[in-house]
Amino acid sequence: MKNMKLFPKTFLHCFGLMIGVILIAFLLIYSLLPTVYQTYKQQELNRDTMQLTGDLQMLTSKEISAAVTSYAISKGYGYTAQYENGEIICSAGVGLSFEMIGGDFETENEDDTIRFDVDSAASETSFKTVDGKTIYLTLSVSLQPIGDAVSVLLLILPAALIICIILSAAIAYFYARSIVKPIQSITAATIKMQSLVPDISCSINRNDEIGTLSQNIDEMYRKLLSTIFNLEQQIQTVSKSEQEKLDFLLLASHELKTPVTAVRGMVDGMLYRVGVYKDRDTYLSECQKSLEGLSELICRILETSKLDVNAAAKDKQQTDIGRLLEETASPYFVIAKSRGVKMKLSLKDNFSAVVSAELIKKVLSNVFSNAVKYTDTGKSIQIYMKKYTVVVENECQPLTKEELSHIGEPFYHPAKNSDRNGDSTGLGLYLTEQILNACRLSSSFTPYENGMRFVLYFKE
Repeated sequence: MKNMKLFPKTFLHCFGLMIGVILIAFLLIYSLLPTVYQTYKQQELNRDTMQLTGDLQMLTSKEISAAVTSYAISKGYGYTAQYENGEIICSAGVGLSFEMIGGDFETENEDDTIRFDVDSAASETSFKTVDGKTIYLTLSVSLQPIGDAVSVLLLILPAALIICIILSAAIAYFYARSIVKPIQSITAATIKMQSLVPDISCSINRNDEIGTLSQNIDEMYRKLLSTIFNLEQQIQTVSKSEQEKLDFLLLASHELKTPVTAVRGMVDGMLYRVGVYKDRDTYLSECQKSLEGLSELICRILETSKLDVNAAAKDKQQTDIGRLLEETASPYFVIAKSRGVKMKLSLKDNFSAVVSAELIKKVLSNVFSNAVKYTDTGKSIQIYMKKYTVVVENECQPLTKEELSHIGEPFYHPAKNSDRNGDSTGLGLYLTEQILNACRLSSSFTPYENGMRFVLYFKE
């Protein structure tokens, strides 16, 4: 039974349950029917006896016989009415052996006795007539019909059992089929789902628990596919990020190698007094400048490598962009002044946005740093807000198309013959691009008539 499949197991359980109920029903009918019938007939007989007695008390003794006979015949009862001295007024029976004679009831089998059938129920009472005579009344009813009914029930039992077995088998078959078929369909669908093929569903349109199970499996499968897809995307993103970090570290090591080699060469030349390096004072100053650039480069690399952009981008809150601009730009006013650059900040169209304040502050800091660094002396930097955007314009020589195509690449250096600063690492704009991608924000960096314009777009 344990190793049977669901359909035969369900069929046998249902069939056995129905046969058991039918057999119990037959046994209950067979065992309880005679007792229940006898009790019912006895109660009915007692009730009719009391009713008849009430009616006979208003009659004379001469009217008793006709009244009792008429009532008993209408009810199908046997009856006996007699005076106190044993004289029988009238007598008849149903399911009884009797004789209408005068005299006393005897227990012997004589001609003047009445013999009662054992399959009967009787009710006895006494009353007084209008003329003061005491009458003893006995009503009886035969119980033989219930015995016949039980006998007939035993005769039809085999045929009834055969019919019930056939009906039970048919009902159990269709019931098991209705239960098992959708489960088999769900099982087949779940086997296909193991291959993680999309567009698979159980498609059981029912309003019961099986239908709910089918819907839950379909929903769970859709969520599973969605989760797998998201995990694959995240794996690709992580792989891409790891590759970018690896590439970044390779570029950083290469970028660090050049100034370290230059400084080491100058130090060796001064140490052994080779050629122009005999002038130690001049080349010590050059070494100091190279070391300062190297120190700044190392700080930039460390800042870029240790910043977890994706994690920080999730820490969002309602931020006053104007206040953030003011806080970030404050130190750069001093730097700009020292370089002879005018810097103006306008908060006229201030707005708020749900962003990571820490990351946006780094973006603005990198943009302001580049603006101050590359703005020509005596020129100006304009910072203002307009329709959920922050605009930074610095007056300088616009970048060429070739240079713009490399914006955001770490350690990109302009051409040797360019008059731009040769100490650019490109890490500022690289970090800015990484942060904006993580925050799902966009920006543009384009030339305009007086120089370069950076625009940071926020979501409304």
